[in-house]
Amino acid sequence: METYLIRAPNNDEIYEALIVMYRSFDRPIPFDIVNESKLLIELVNSNIAKFLIAEKEKKIFGLGAFFLFQDVCSIGYMSVLPEFRNKGVGTRIFNDLISSARTVGCKTFLLYASKFGESIYHKFGFRSNYSTAVYEFPDKSRKTQELNENVKICNTIPEWVAELDKEAMGFNRLEFLKIKLKYGSKLIILSEEGFALISGKRIGPLIAKNSETAVDLINMGISLGVNSMIVPRHIKFPNKLFNLIELHERENENNLKMIYGKRLSQRLDYFYALGTYAKG
Repeated sequence: METYLIRAPNNDEIYEALIVMYRSFDRPIPFDIVNESKLLIELVNSNIAKFLIAEKEKKIFGLGAFFLFQDVCSIGYMSVLPEFRNKGVGTRIFNDLISSARTVGCKTFLLYASKFGESIYHKFGFRSNYSTAVYEFPDKSRKTQELNENVKICNTIPEWVAELDKEAMGFNRLEFLKIKLKYGSKLIILSEEGFALISGKRIGPLIAKNSETAVDLINMGISLGVNSMIVPRHIKFPNKLFNLIELHERENENNLKMIYGKRLSQRLDYFYALGTYAKG
């Protein structure tokens, strides 16, 4: 392959980089991509996110990113346009991201692998953790559960929400959640029992102490227009959820959660849904 450059993008190049990602996975461009790019720019400016792009003749054709939470690094957005694949571009971006994350103290690396990336990440020493799948909710007209009047929309993040999220995930992502709220996500809570973020038509993260609370949050989400959630399928997942609410799995949208480095102390039995995954 002819010479190309890997570098950090300028803020005004994030939008173009996102277009490349959606094209590389043959996915439609979302209606809110402008807001998504603004969110990512804020995360970059807050030193939570770092992006790298592959560029040739002033055209972006590949990218990757990491999101830093103290010493935990979540890698994603790994994508290369089809015509540039199998030339080592993704591996170079990935290596540079790992090196950069290590320089700022990262000890645990997380990612969600697509079918394209899974074998590559195993070669880097990543181990499989659990799979994920996208599920759709029933239509509002078919919803059988009554809304719990104690589920509220909250404009700020209560301290107990931050603590519950940290206990479930194993690291502190409060600033990340605050920025999500700033750019249009809605926080719904059932006091001291659980919370969820609504972003666009998806609900997640969803952290709850029991399945009944999770269902109450989901039903509020459905009433607010959400239609899907990303379910983590780990050994501690409370499968009772599937007996309490109707869910339909989408085909060909599974991914694999992978981890490298220091293990995390988590409460996965509280963890019902991801917000999204910056897969690669």
